[in-house]
Amino acid sequence: MNCWENEMEQKFDISDYHRLKFLGKDAEEILPLLLDHMTAGVGLFEMTDTIHALYLNQAFFDCIGYTKEAYACNINDIYATLYPEDVSGFANAISMLCPQKENISYSLRGYRQDGSLGWFDIQGVAVDNHISDNPLYLVVVHDITQQKEAEDRIQELNRLNAELLLQEERYHILEATTQGVLFEYFPDKDTMVFSYNLPNNKKRREVPNYQDYLKHSPMVHSEHIKMFKEALQKACMTETEGDLEYLSTVSGGGYRWTATHYKSVAGPDGRILSVMGRICDIHDSKMEKERINYRAEIDGLTKVYRKDIAFEKMEELVREAPNSRYYFIILDLDDFKQINDKYGHQYGDEVLKDVSSSLQSTFAENAIIGRFGGDEFIVLTKDLSLEDIRMRLKISQMTTSYCAGIAPWNANSTSQSVFQIADKAMYQVKSSGKNGIAYMEE
Repeated sequence: MNCWENEMEQKFDISDYHRLKFLGKDAEEILPLLLDHMTAGVGLFEMTDTIHALYLNQAFFDCIGYTKEAYACNINDIYATLYPEDVSGFANAISMLCPQKENISYSLRGYRQDGSLGWFDIQGVAVDNHISDNPLYLVVVHDITQQKEAEDRIQELNRLNAELLLQEERYHILEATTQGVLFEYFPDKDTMVFSYNLPNNKKRREVPNYQDYLKHSPMVHSEHIKMFKEALQKACMTETEGDLEYLSTVSGGGYRWTATHYKSVAGPDGRILSVMGRICDIHDSKMEKERINYRAEIDGLTKVYRKDIAFEKMEELVREAPNSRYYFIILDLDDFKQINDKYGHQYGDEVLKDVSSSLQSTFAENAIIGRFGGDEFIVLTKDLSLEDIRMRLKISQMTTSYCAGIAPWNANSTSQSVFQIADKAMYQVKSSGKNGIAYMEE
């Protein structure tokens, strides 16, 4: 090599393709060898109304997950293998770039031979077409599915992280402004954190080993602890949101009615990270509501249920425990009109109060008692024998004279039919005398 040639060699970078001139005609043999052994998919495509493949190397088939034979039916319409939602955007890009012979750079989804969906990166450059006027592109294809899935996971993690940060910020705002108690329970640590914002209490309290704490602490009333634990357990298993009303000492002092709104927050793997919420004291409003309901349900004079409410309670009791034994009683005071006429209505009211009190002490918690009207009372007993009922009524009749009719009430009975039978039994007593008891079945 002479000095001039050495000088020319120095002008070209080691990666300059002009150095391949030394291959001469051997380049035509070496080029297929290079293309067949490349790891990237390479194709030559003619761009018409569709995309027509003129050449595809083996790496192209490996990249898109097809065998050469299976892909043969698609070489005249590459769009057929692409994800439908991506075709329109890709076709628009091709129609804009190809007439100007501009480079193509696009990422899209396509179906593999097994039906799975993959992401593919397409980089194409225009080359001269010596056969037709259609644009001709040399394209390199890479499978970027793993990269895209990783990006999606990162994006989802970022979204969840932003959401958690927002939740945390909301929690801090609520903690500072909400009148009441905020809480956050961490299932992994079994730790409950209470944040108090009460007039005389602005503390933050952390309770470790919370599940064990619930077993020994009177924080939740024994009647409500099962419901409370079930709600917490459910919230720790799956994302959920709900409300509870229960008796609690969480605000200090004795038991008071509280309302809790709670929500569980899950991480990207679906595992519950925390259960957070707000606890409000609703004791005064709850008591007022119960007082209103009590006044609506209870007879003001005798302090037993009004007639309609009594029948509703009786029907509900039978419906909830249909296999128990029930007896319905109706009783009518003897000579009550004469009592009112002789001693006055105020004295008569005292007699009705005494009868009501006597019935409540006679049957205690084993019955529902109501005032049917005037001097008549109704009773539904549960799980008492007929003999026991007769004995209790006779004891009661030692201080108050009345006629009583008894009828059985089973799950198939109606309140109307049972009342008619008991009423008929009571009038049997009235027709034969006073201060008696009669039993009648259908």
